[in-house]
Amino acid sequence: MTTIGKEIYRLDCVDSTNNFAAKLINDHICQNGAVILADAQTAGKGQMGNTWESAYSCNLLCSIIWKPDNLSVSEQSKISWMICLALHKLLLRFGIDSSIKWPNDIFVGTQKIAGILIENQLEGKHISWVIAGIGLNVNQLQFESPNATSVGLQLGTSIQVKTVLNELIAILNGYLQQWDRLESTLKSTFESLLYLKDELALYKDLAGEFEGKIIGVQEDGRLILEVHEENRSYALKELQFLSK
Repeated sequence: MTTIGKEIYRLDCVDSTNNFAAKLINDHICQNGAVILADAQTAGKGQMGNTWESAYSCNLLCSIIWKPDNLSVSEQSKISWMICLALHKLLLRFGIDSSIKWPNDIFVGTQKIAGILIENQLEGKHISWVIAGIGLNVNQLQFESPNATSVGLQLGTSIQVKTVLNELIAILNGYLQQWDRLESTLKSTFESLLYLKDELALYKDLAGEFEGKIIGVQEDGRLILEVHEENRSYALKELQFLSK
């Protein structure tokens, strides 16, 4: 059984905690369940090549590494769902309700508070290593983007990043210990927390702008939209959110 957090690498500054994690794996010096924690990233990565803005030592910047037990490539969406649900549960522990903006951003209202970048290493048809990069705004109070918030802004007080990390590790370990039971409910729980679910909103795909409603996700993680009484499915990079 994987135990997250038995080994924690604490770094002052790194290009990307995900890159550091991948190097540890490639050099065969990484323990199953290791956590990479940094005060700053010079090239923090988000989805679709985006960068992650973070003031020095204000936020949780980490990568969590583990070796899943016989998880196939076709099931890799479950990892993303689990991390999103863990962050949602973490924020609830601080009294903050949140939603999940597909595929894996965490929103409070219409503002982003966290982002996830998962980079799996594969062996054949199975996932050999999971690298789950997490950026959670904790104590940062000013952002270049007006569409960002933090735990501190929501609560009006600061919280130690270490406290937040310890809570997250505890939640993830609980999930992994209950994986057999959790696995069957991941998709439905993830869907219930989707940002803009069942709301008519504006989107853009290769054909142009349109209105639609998010109704759920497929087993492979693709987003399902209802558009003019028909369902469309979208993979990452195929859809742009225009509303809110």
